[in-house]
Amino acid sequence: MGLLRGGSGASMVQYFTKAFFDELAGRLNVDAEWGKKAAAIVAKIVLTCTDRNASFLLDIQNGRVAVHDVAPDVPADFKFEGTYEAWTQLGKGEKDFQGLVLGGRIRFRGSMPKVMALMGPLSRITQIAQQIPREF
Repeated sequence: MGLLRGGSGASMVQYFTKAFFDELAGRLNVDAEWGKKAAAIVAKIVLTCTDRNASFLLDIQNGRVAVHDVAPDVPADFKFEGTYEAWTQLGKGEKDFQGLVLGGRIRFRGSMPKVMALMGPLSRITQIAQQIPREF
């Protein structure tokens, strides 16, 4: 599943696919706000969609983001796992990331104090992701 054409002819990507996360990384890497917030961040974050057998590593090195299709058990600093429905609620802006984690819809693994320090930059990732033309 790669690029899809929307009704307006704009390129759309299927949500929670490699094409989607590649687009996200490209947008983050040219985003001035992300660049300021994330300049000193070095972290590996795995996002897993449990019912679609899809896991993606966001490899952040001094603010530069690379994306890799990975196994869910690959080593990472932080891991977030949820169903496609939970990820879709985040992608559509129906629920926020923190609410989904605290409500148990998305499971978190890693250091809570470290991830709390990254909430500003992580919220920017979500904001950029919600701007990508996508199909669910």
